[in-house]
Amino acid sequence: MRLLVTIVLGSAVLALAAARLVPPLRAADETLADRLIAGAAPARPQHPGIALVLFGEDSFAGLACRSPVDRGMLAEVIGTLEAAGVRAIGIDVLFDQPTLPALDERLRRAMLGASVPVVAITALDQTPLTERQRRFLDGFTEGLPRGHANLAKDRLDAAVRWHVPFGGDGTPSLPVQLARTGGNGGNLPVEPFRIDWHGRPDAAATPFPVYPAEAVALLPKEWLAGRTVLVGTALAGIDQHRTPLSPAGSSTPGVEIEAHVLAQLLDGRSSPRLPLAGEAALAVLMAAAGAAVAMAGLPPWLLATAGLMLLAGAWAGGAALFGAGGPLVPLVSPSLAWAGGIAAMTAQMSLRERADRRTLMRLFANHVSQPVADEIWRERATFMAGSRPRPQQLTATVLFSDIEGFTTICEALEPEPLIRWLEGYLDAMVRIVGTHDGVVLRFVGDAILAVFGAPVARTSQDQIDADAARAVACALQMGRELEALNRQWQAEGLPPVGIRVGLHTGPLVAGSLGGLRHSEYSLLGDTANTAARLEAYGKTVDARSSRHCRIIVGDPTWQAVRQAAGDRHAALPVGEVSLKGKTRTVRVWLLVDHDGTDVGGTDIGG
Repeated sequence: MRLLVTIVLGSAVLALAAARLVPPLRAADETLADRLIAGAAPARPQHPGIALVLFGEDSFAGLACRSPVDRGMLAEVIGTLEAAGVRAIGIDVLFDQPTLPALDERLRRAMLGASVPVVAITALDQTPLTERQRRFLDGFTEGLPRGHANLAKDRLDAAVRWHVPFGGDGTPSLPVQLARTGGNGGNLPVEPFRIDWHGRPDAAATPFPVYPAEAVALLPKEWLAGRTVLVGTALAGIDQHRTPLSPAGSSTPGVEIEAHVLAQLLDGRSSPRLPLAGEAALAVLMAAAGAAVAMAGLPPWLLATAGLMLLAGAWAGGAALFGAGGPLVPLVSPSLAWAGGIAAMTAQMSLRERADRRTLMRLFANHVSQPVADEIWRERATFMAGSRPRPQQLTATVLFSDIEGFTTICEALEPEPLIRWLEGYLDAMVRIVGTHDGVVLRFVGDAILAVFGAPVARTSQDQIDADAARAVACALQMGRELEALNRQWQAEGLPPVGIRVGLHTGPLVAGSLGGLRHSEYSLLGDTANTAARLEAYGKTVDARSSRHCRIIVGDPTWQAVRQAAGDRHAALPVGEVSLKGKTRTVRVWLLVDHDGTDVGGTDIGG
């Protein structure tokens, strides 16, 4: 659980940080939000308190120049608006140079003498003006309420998304100054804020009523009465800016941007974008969902498909929520958290899987066939607890083999040929055990301990009998293999050997014993001990299963083999014998390999 929490929180934190600090991701985040604002914003009626009067291309058709704006015409517009009973007038035209003195004076008298507040724009220090321009601007607007018209542009793409209400010297912005004149001066923000772009009634309408400057005198007064009117230009290439409202290739006039900010201030609205706390909570939720999907253990292609489909559904849901009037949900950080949750949990599961595989391979893989290794891995959930096998009760067949006269051979050989000879023997025997789907658990000198039916517990008697049959076939094949090995060893001047094998089928407790530094898969219980005792008892039996092998099996193993294999195998009864360490006698059999070579004597018993 702690690891899951770490993955979820870590993915969420990294996603939030990446969406803000990595430029391409932040650009993508802002761009996706812009697309939602432009294409999915809910419809709103035109703002009732704001109107725009714009000098467009038609306004300058009969004038000698486009810039500066004709100040006589601007004075007439102010007079018309004053007569219409507007609440306030904002002039988004920068008066930084003189025109005809008479027209300049006419405009200045019109602004200063108006019966309604007229707010002019000034320039902050970062505005590129000469000293002469600044002196003229300050003198021309002296005595008027002023506000700056500087727009905050994103460094990534120069888009306007934020508004700075006050400049570094304390100068208010044009919208803030106009809001003050409208009586909303007590609740104005002082820190930069995201702009809440006012929606439009439909695709054909504008967010605010827009009137050409040359036609404003012809408008009914009630269209303007009581509104705050912003006067500016809408000319190609002049005061045009990129905003979320700008489709590809277009731009938004600066005066319209000021109108959106003013509407937000007058209405007391904040940005619809989900606040950081909400975005963080959503990122945590998406990271948790991604981790949960990864934990389902889906194949990679299905995991990728499901991840993309669910993410697409989340994006569609976010757009629908915003279109219905809900918050604007950031898409990048939750998406990154989703992908991070999937990736981190998948990586963790992969690491844990590798650790489990290493554990299993350390316990089994060097001494099992590939099918058994695959079965162990496939069924690991049934017998693994964390990173080690859990103790379990099962029924299996245990094989214990030993070389006859091994001590004498050790005394006769030098260390190097002894090890080489023993390695060749063990390698051959392990291969045979693996071929018959057994698991070699350990070597004790020359002795081999193997099990058939572990670590994956059998669930039916047929499976248990089949394991016993495989163990018997393995023991017989070990005796046959010694024929070829002995011929090879004799040619190399090494001694030939015989082996004894004990087999017994019964209940066992199986599990991993040891600590972190060393552990091994062990078999506990009477069955494993009996198999070892049967192998030792083979010393007292004169007859052989084949020329180089004696195979002593307990009665449960032989009965299971008879059930599973019919007449395919043969055995001679040894009788009820007393084994070391056991109070009850055990009925045992000597396997006979009819397919092998001469089996030697036929006496049974010792």
